[in-house]
Amino acid sequence: FISPAANHWCCHFLLLKWNLHFIPQAIACDLYRNIGSYDFVGNMGEDFMSDLERMANQFGGQLPEALNTSFGYQKYLNSGEKNTGKDKKYKTGHATHAPEKVKKFYTAQTVRKGLELLSIDYVLLGLEVPEWARQMLRDDVS
Repeated sequence: FISPAANHWCCHFLLLKWNLHFIPQAIACDLYRNIGSYDFVGNMGEDFMSDLERMANQFGGQLPEALNTSFGYQKYLNSGEKNTGKDKKYKTGHATHAPEKVKKFYTAQTVRKGLELLSIDYVLLGLEVPEWARQMLRDDVS
């Protein structure tokens, strides 16, 4: 199911040939009206492994084992390390290592545009702009 607002947003993206990856979740999931009906909201930032543990504890059953098998979150959390995208010891094939790769694919201009497009998510979900993005924007001299 896709909300009418998301459908409208998608049509604009398709007509403009923009990357659909950048559709705000707030629009795609109609979060303004529906966020209260979600049992869990997490994000894939530095606290991703903690969010996995929180989700595993909240829902229980076989989920903790399945998440740990896929992501190795228990060992990672026991190590006390943060998810910076540079860690190779706990690589499970699921990490994007985004902070490590952004300079190869993004400029300050594209980061700024991405933050503009996704700003509704950052506000509605209370997300912080990642440090790598802040640093890239600080370093921009254009």
